[in-house]
Amino acid sequence: MRGMFASSTVFIAMASGISLLINLGVLIAFLVVVLTVVRRERPDAVALLLGALVSELLLTCLSYAVSLILPQLIGAMGGVAGYAQAQAVNILVFALAHAAARGLLLWGVVRLARPAEQPN
Repeated sequence: MRGMFASSTVFIAMASGISLLINLGVLIAFLVVVLTVVRRERPDAVALLLGALVSELLLTCLSYAVSLILPQLIGAMGGVAGYAQAQAVNILVFALAHAAARGLLLWGVVRLARPAEQPN
């Protein structure tokens, strides 16, 4: 049973790694657009968008790290049931954190949708 759990962990780590690369690629594309186009055209929206994207970037990396460490910590102490419970909590915590970052992103998009403030 222990070998089966270890091989499953490898597959989860591989899937998490691929997911991380895809997410990082998308976040980097967003950052490039914000730092080039948005900063030039709408500097008033840059801080909100950068804050959201940097938060997403940090949360994505932290979530990946936790997904790698969690099986090692919980699997040894609590077995499969303990791991499943810890993973459920992990998923909910990161879902809420990502939702907060995406709320900031939406605020930045709303700012972009408004007409730019004209300097006096």
